[in-house]
Amino acid sequence: MNAPQEKIDHARQNAQGWAQSIASMVAALECDYDRLTDLKDEHESLVHDVDNLGGKLEAERKAGRIDQVELQGEYDDAVTALDAFKLDSGDELRELTEAATLDGDLQENADDVRERIQESPLSVQVRSGWYSPGEQEQPADEFEILLTTGGPALRIRGKLSEHGEPERAWLEYQDWGTGWTEYHGEGLEHSSLMTFCQCFYFGEG
Repeated sequence: MNAPQEKIDHARQNAQGWAQSIASMVAALECDYDRLTDLKDEHESLVHDVDNLGGKLEAERKAGRIDQVELQGEYDDAVTALDAFKLDSGDELRELTEAATLDGDLQENADDVRERIQESPLSVQVRSGWYSPGEQEQPADEFEILLTTGGPALRIRGKLSEHGEPERAWLEYQDWGTGWTEYHGEGLEHSSLMTFCQCFYFGEG
């Protein structure tokens, strides 16, 4: 007997939410943090110059000083430099900042994101394939990364290469009374799923 449709939808919605989360974590992992830092520093320096010179100019005006030509020129140059930065690099800074932001927190480097990825599953397991009695047990050739359990449950399953590295992966969801169903919805590219899985160690020891 099939489970009510709302439960099936709930399980799929959970899979879609995790798919988007995995995609976001991978985007943060692959972000160019050196470039982001350079752009942030440059932007902050330009904003500081504009604010500093603007404050000095305003103070001069309030004091009634007439000779403000040089200071006004410096301020105008600072504003022009800031506008040029926004035009040339503003979109890149916004895109990098968005990629490096997870749950409202701006990440500092890829290592922090990798650690976050490694802490996100409930468990990581491997198993070997079938082999004849008496034969030596074969190296693990499958893996499972359990993301949520109960109703709904979600996991990543995949195949390992002879070197114990992920070579294929897919997302599966399940709810009470339903079997495991492969997720093919929007929100996650296979390349991102593979990158996520490659953050884990599937070898022995």
